[in-house]
Amino acid sequence: MLSLARSRTELDFIEAGVAQDVRADGRRRIDYREISVAVDVHPSANGSARVILGQGATEVLAVVKAELSQPSHEHPKRGKLEVNIEVSPLALLHRETARDGEDLNADLTKAFETFLIRAEALDMEALCITPGRFSWTVYLDVLILEGQGNLLDTISFAAYAALRTARLPKIDAISGGLDAANDPIEDFELSSTDITEAIGLPIKNLPICISLNRIGNFLVVDTAADEEAEGGVKGRVTVAVDETGHVCGIHKGAGGGFPARELQGMTQHVVPIALKVLEGLKAVLGLKEGGNGNGQEGISGEIPR
Repeated sequence: MLSLARSRTELDFIEAGVAQDVRADGRRRIDYREISVAVDVHPSANGSARVILGQGATEVLAVVKAELSQPSHEHPKRGKLEVNIEVSPLALLHRETARDGEDLNADLTKAFETFLIRAEALDMEALCITPGRFSWTVYLDVLILEGQGNLLDTISFAAYAALRTARLPKIDAISGGLDAANDPIEDFELSSTDITEAIGLPIKNLPICISLNRIGNFLVVDTAADEEAEGGVKGRVTVAVDETGHVCGIHKGAGGGFPARELQGMTQHVVPIALKVLEGLKAVLGLKEGGNGNGQEGISGEIPR
C-alpha cells in the first residue's frame, strides 16, 4: 500500500522519534533502507532491473526496450525516449477509485520524464542511424510491484540500473545506391549478432531522485509507509541529481510547501546523499567511471547503508 490512516497518537510517536533522530525502524533521518539491485531480470528486454527498498517494502521493476523507427519530422536527426510508469493494482487496494491510480501513474510518469529531459539523460542524436529514416526509440517501462513508501526515488534507482546496463545491437548505416529521383537510398545493416559486441545506450547525464520529507519540524529521506500515512508528511520535495552532482530538477510533491529561502539549502543537503547512492549503484552494477554496464547477466547486490 502507498499510505495508511494513522491515529494522532501514532503520528505523534513517529514525529517524536524523528525529532530524536531515531525513526521507528531504527534509522536516522538521513538513512535509506537497504537497497537491493538485480539486473537482466527480463530476458527479452534490452535492459532491465529490479530494485527492492527495505525488506520487500517497496519493489520496482524497470524494463528498457529499443525499436527501430522513423525520426519525427521536427527532429529528423534524433532518436526518441518514451517513459511509462504504472503502479500495480495490488499496491492501490487502499485507494477508493481506479481514477486515483490513473492520476498517480500520470503524476509519476510526468515527474520522472521531466527529470530525464532536463538532465539530457540520453544523447538523442547518437540514437539516430540515418537522418530522417531510421533511429532508435527507447521505451522505459516501470512497474511498481510493492509500494511501501518513497516511490519516486526507487523508480529512479531502477531506471538508472536498467538504462545503464541496457545494450543495443551494433548497426552501421550504408548507402543503398540511388532511387528513381537520383537521391541516395540510405539503409542500415546489423554489424554483429554476437551479444558480447552489443553497445550500451548513449548515456549523457543520468539522474537519480532524492526526496526530502518534512515530518514535524525535521526533514527525512526514504519515508516508509507508516511515515507517509495521512497527516504524517507535511511536505515533500524531490530533487534530481546527476552523476556530476548537478541538480537538474526539483519536483514539489504532496503536502505543504517550503519557504523559498529553504530550497537552496535543501538541495545542497541532497547532493552528498545522492552521490553516495550513485556510488553504491555503480559498484553493484560494475560500472567504470563514465562508462556503461559490462553486460553481465544476473548482476545483483546490495548498496551499503
